Amino acid sequence: METTRPEQVKQFFRELAQHVQHPVHLAVGGAVALILPGLLSRRTEDIDVVNEVPSELRSQHQLLATLAVRYGLELTHFQSHYRPQGWQQRLHSQEPFGQLHVSLVDAYDVFLGKLFFARMKDRDDLRMLVPQLDKGTIIRRLRDTTQELLAAPGLREKAEQNWYIIYGESLPS
Repeated sequence: METTRPEQVKQFFRELAQHVQHPVHLAVGGAVALILPGLLSRRTEDIDVVNEVPSELRSQHQLLATLAVRYGLELTHFQSHYRPQGWQQRLHSQEPFGQLHVSLVDAYDVFLGKLFFARMKDRDDLRMLVPQLDKGTIIRRLRDTTQELLAAPGLREKAEQNWYIIYGESLPS
């Protein structure tokens, strides 16, 4: 499959913005938050919006279907309770696309979110990020911002497994 390129995502946003009449904000996580700044190179079909796709966009079914075919990308959503605490204060604003304002979830917050999942694509993303992110910062953020995730049934075990696979050591306490 073809790799999703940063310019492809920007073109998607530019075309989407042509159909936005007043200011709309998207906080984007997942792979796209890593692809746009060049931290990850892989195919994705989703632009993961935090919490929900704004109604002004999700009601434009024909437009979204056309963009999905043209760019191979769909607007989807995920719940913010799978993000480390304080993620909102670490968003990175992107160039404005007309009335469409896009912010990216910080790469360390994406890393930590993926740490708590058992999907192979998330583990592969972690492997790609490790050489590009500072391990000390990851450990500090893990300790300071993920207490709720670590306390959730099953999530700590996934994080422990992923950490061991990625770093070859036990999850820092």
